[in-house]
Amino acid sequence: MLGMALSMHDRATAGSPATQLASQGKTSWRVFIPSGSGKVERFARDELRRYVERMSGARLGDAKTPDAPRTIIIGVRARLGVKDLPKPKPGADGYGISVSPSRIVIVGENPRGVLYGVYDLLERLGCRWYYPTLDPKDPEVVPRRPSLSLPVGKWSESARIPDRFYWLSGLAFWVKPERAIPQLDFAAKNRYNGLSWQCITENVESDLATMRKTGILAEMEKRGLMLHGPGHSFPFFLSTEKYFKDHPDWFGMLKGERRPHGGVWPAPNFCMSNPQAVEEFIGNVVSFAKKHPEIARLDLLPVDGAVPCECPECAKSTPTDLLVGVYNEIADRLAKVSPDVIVDGVPGYGLLEKPPDKVFPNGKWQAVYAHWGRHHHTSYDDADYARRPAMLVWQSYFRKFMICSYYAANSHEPFSGPPYLHSLEGDTKFMVEHGVTGAFVLEYPFGFWWNNAINVRLGGIYPYYYPNRDPRSEVRDYALNYYGPKAGPILADFFLMIGDNRNLDRSYRASRGEADEWDVIWLAEMRSMVARAKQLAKGDPVYSYRISKLDAVMDMLIHLGPSRNKIIEIEKAVAETDRDEAKIRNRIADARTMIAELLAHGERLAAMNIGIMDEEWFQNWMIGRTFTGPLDQAEKKLSAENTQGKGTP
Repeated sequence: MLGMALSMHDRATAGSPATQLASQGKTSWRVFIPSGSGKVERFARDELRRYVERMSGARLGDAKTPDAPRTIIIGVRARLGVKDLPKPKPGADGYGISVSPSRIVIVGENPRGVLYGVYDLLERLGCRWYYPTLDPKDPEVVPRRPSLSLPVGKWSESARIPDRFYWLSGLAFWVKPERAIPQLDFAAKNRYNGLSWQCITENVESDLATMRKTGILAEMEKRGLMLHGPGHSFPFFLSTEKYFKDHPDWFGMLKGERRPHGGVWPAPNFCMSNPQAVEEFIGNVVSFAKKHPEIARLDLLPVDGAVPCECPECAKSTPTDLLVGVYNEIADRLAKVSPDVIVDGVPGYGLLEKPPDKVFPNGKWQAVYAHWGRHHHTSYDDADYARRPAMLVWQSYFRKFMICSYYAANSHEPFSGPPYLHSLEGDTKFMVEHGVTGAFVLEYPFGFWWNNAINVRLGGIYPYYYPNRDPRSEVRDYALNYYGPKAGPILADFFLMIGDNRNLDRSYRASRGEADEWDVIWLAEMRSMVARAKQLAKGDPVYSYRISKLDAVMDMLIHLGPSRNKIIEIEKAVAETDRDEAKIRNRIADARTMIAELLAHGERLAAMNIGIMDEEWFQNWMIGRTFTGPLDQAEKKLSAENTQGKGTP
């Protein structure tokens, strides 16, 4: 605890006298905010009051004037006129705090900064926000202390990276308020200032209506969070249902045939060389942006995974040049009618993977650079990061350049969600030193929020406080506070070992089912550390429950470990000309038994409803794609060759 506090503010305060905020469950301190304060400042006051009462039982009253003794003053610096405050730090969303025996002042350089200042103070009192509050058996880390005190001192903070966005699973494809609201609360507490929403194309308008009706937008406004979206939404703005019958030439060509815009696979994106199609598309985008000012960052992406149009006119250009031209025109038009709306595209991904040849960004839209599938033993700052030259070329075209990191994408990353210590450090260093203006963290799929939350937390905290509050000290603080003083030290070592770059690939291989014998032995030894921690926490139901979740994750990782290798061996055996078919079919039968056991194991984890497994994703993506599908193909090949051998035409 003390080590973290010293990394968070001026070390000169360490020996300072203490200011007593509560004593034996009572307090005479009151809170003052200026009249006319906005929603965010009022919410910040309420958060301070709520957590102080949860910790100590003491209720902070209201102060009518800032001059009364034992007053906590909260507000935007420019509106308060309070003297003798710490100087603001250069950066974004900053705050300053002054603690004296008779007065505490929390000022923000903007309303969001006020809220961050309150969370800073609460963290110094012992609160931690490691996970969204989605598991009723796993509460927030809020210590029960009838007496609360703070060291006298002054400090200020600000974000090294101005934009910090979280692509949360509660707004991914289906709007789920019961998940989204705890996640957005978690985001604000971990210093994110924006949320990204990814629609299903036909649900764009209904998603926004749901966000408004269920209070998601209101909860975002209270915290000063910006909305980014709707993501892969091109078919919404050039609808197959509305236009295809009368204007098939507006739509993408694939193998000589015009195809619908999304929804039917394989699919091309729309024909961006057709001026009428582009004009209609852009007109619909502009109308939508004017109608929905609640979207601060208009994220417009083509159909995910779809190919570019193959018509002769599109073939004369490149997909990048065509799409950059569309974004340029959208940005030009919006600059005239909705100048506050920022449009973004995603270079490094899909149709914008390669930099342009002839058509270049016009400086009026922003970028969210995305490298899908990056292995996290490599950071953007590494000399051998192969895509860095192209990324730097892309960055040179933009004033606002954000980088998307897939720190919580279980479709391509370890099931166990180890802390990506090297990439978090290198990525953030690169972003700060190269003037990157935004850090974007993606979470997918829906059921893995618990496994990955430490990386999501660090993806907001570290870009704000860089270079302080570094990932290793944060991971140790997490283990000690979340798992308790007895089990915490051994689990701190566990996380630092499993997240170390020298060991990281073992978790990757095991999550793909491609672990070798030594990987499995190593993972079993790591799980034995969890077992020892479980014994140390025995008797405390909350700590024991949390460790049981970690144990379940490691158990699943070990079950997955060598499983895919068995499928690979069958595929190799089927490909041989001289093979023992009966033996192969026995191995296929054994593999299907193994698959049934894996599915049952996944079903048990999903039924626990604790965010460590999404059963549908596990069954369809992991098992169906890489286990059941290849086995079906192997059996099909054996059967087909047998039929041919018997002379059947």
